[in-house]
Amino acid sequence: MKTMKKLAAMLAACGILLSLAGCGDKDKTFTGKAYEKEIMTPGEIVVGISADYPPYESMGTDGKVEGFDVDMANELAKYMGAEGKDVKVTFKNMDFSSIITALQSGQIDVGISAFTYDPERDCLFSDPYLISEQLVVLPKGSTVKSLDELSGKKIGAGTGTTGEKAAKENISGAEVTSPGDYTVMFEALKNGALDAVVCDGQVAKNNAEANGFVIMEEPLVKEENSVIVKKGNDELLKEVNEAVKQFKASDAYVELQQKWGLTEA
Repeated sequence: MKTMKKLAAMLAACGILLSLAGCGDKDKTFTGKAYEKEIMTPGEIVVGISADYPPYESMGTDGKVEGFDVDMANELAKYMGAEGKDVKVTFKNMDFSSIITALQSGQIDVGISAFTYDPERDCLFSDPYLISEQLVVLPKGSTVKSLDELSGKKIGAGTGTTGEKAAKENISGAEVTSPGDYTVMFEALKNGALDAVVCDGQVAKNNAEANGFVIMEEPLVKEENSVIVKKGNDELLKEVNEAVKQFKASDAYVELQQKWGLTEA
């Protein structure tokens, strides 16, 4: 009996120590800024990204993610640090449709992957950093001129993207599907497994130039790209918005658009 009482006392003591240790971790800081209480590790921003969408994000020949969003994330981190204290950026590559779930479950701090505002997405959106548009990409030699001609056709669009939503809303009678990432979809368009692909403007233009695809003249929708943050992380959103503001006012903003062939629509 005494042994059991001693064991219970020891377990209770351990519980108190662990609780105190947890409180200590929560109070740790790197920059001294309020947003650090809303990220996993002070001094590090973990970014969820889907590297199948050049020139925004893709895998480089060195096996690392690259693109406008990648470079921008590193620029934003400079403004989120403090004097003499640079914030580290860590990228987690995942399916686009998984990023918001990862955000909600605390696996990442922010999502940066050409996200556009959609009230149905369960997250917070930063101030926009780019203007974009959703375009319809057609096979080489296509003579399709109107959306009506795509009725009954198979249209590729990323799961959970605003392109998917725009295709379903604007192309009547079409089968909107996602057979894989955008690399797979453009291969499917090339070999006739898809009749069209819906994606961001610069992604469409890059693939059209590389493969001889045709782009429909009128965009399905014009939109703006934002960083996404978990609901409730208002201090983090405030910090990201300030970083976006400073980034857009910097020379790097124009330089990176030129580097990756992006221009505001």
